[in-house]
Amino acid sequence: MIPHLPPPERARLQLVRTLAGHGEQVVGVAFHPTHSSLATTDGAGALHIWDLATGKAHLLSKREGSWLSGVAYHPNGHILAAGDGNGVIWLWDWRSGRALPKQPGHRFGILALAFRPDGNLLASASVDGEVRLWRADGSAQPIVLSGHTNTVESIAFHPSGKLVATASQDGSVRFWQAATGRQLALLFQSEGWVNSVAFSSDGRWLACGLESGEAQVWEMQSGRLLYTLSGHEGGTMNVAISLDSRVLATGGADNTARLWAVETGRSLAVAAGHEGPVCAVGFAQQSTRAMGLSALAASNSEILLLATGSYDGSTRLWSVITEP
Repeated sequence: MIPHLPPPERARLQLVRTLAGHGEQVVGVAFHPTHSSLATTDGAGALHIWDLATGKAHLLSKREGSWLSGVAYHPNGHILAAGDGNGVIWLWDWRSGRALPKQPGHRFGILALAFRPDGNLLASASVDGEVRLWRADGSAQPIVLSGHTNTVESIAFHPSGKLVATASQDGSVRFWQAATGRQLALLFQSEGWVNSVAFSSDGRWLACGLESGEAQVWEMQSGRLLYTLSGHEGGTMNVAISLDSRVLATGGADNTARLWAVETGRSLAVAAGHEGPVCAVGFAQQSTRAMGLSALAASNSEILLLATGSYDGSTRLWSVITEP
């Protein structure tokens, strides 16, 4: 269990590595559960696996004529999933790179995937306005979550595995019971799209990214809105919360990523340098020795890594050092 630490007051960002290899916009990033590698997908159907220590990549898959999005690792790290523009869920054995039986999932393209923390369910969100919950072993028909009236952009499981949050172009964020697919609550309804949702690993917070360029942090226990965060010029395209639940990252249409203190809403840092919108963000913990970054901190200490994927075709890795 990660101990509770005080909220950070500031953060320092340092660009560690630029991963260039996609010919099209990077639309998905996912760290392996061991935090030793990073999977990225793009609008031309390519899936790359990057070794974080060397920055080298291999092309795991290329789907001609379709995007690959919603990349997600099974919690055991053995299976990698991605959804395509034709509504198909693709699965690979991560160690061998062998393709596993694909799952025709939706009538239209898939934008997001998420595994439940215990690995027994895989959730898929689609342009068709539905979310489907699949048994990871393929043993049953999916549970269909119906209620959104437009494209579902993002999905997230609560750390307990009992709750699913969804964000849609219909302007709503909704909660669903994972076991039955029953809608539990409409968290809020806005006029513009909601592009992304993410739970903190301690289950206390939910972050939402809005088309307006704002982000919101909600307290799960009370259901109350804590903060509305303004900083991006253009939409907030993606959100992610660090493993210690202290730092929120937002990716914006203004070509930047921003860091915020989850608990206080304080602006911490801005990651600039991309030449296109930042539509994918993610966090990992990694040792400085494994990354070859011993100059950043004490020998073999752990640092927080931020990945930012952009429409410019690149993914950037940043070290994040928070104070206190």
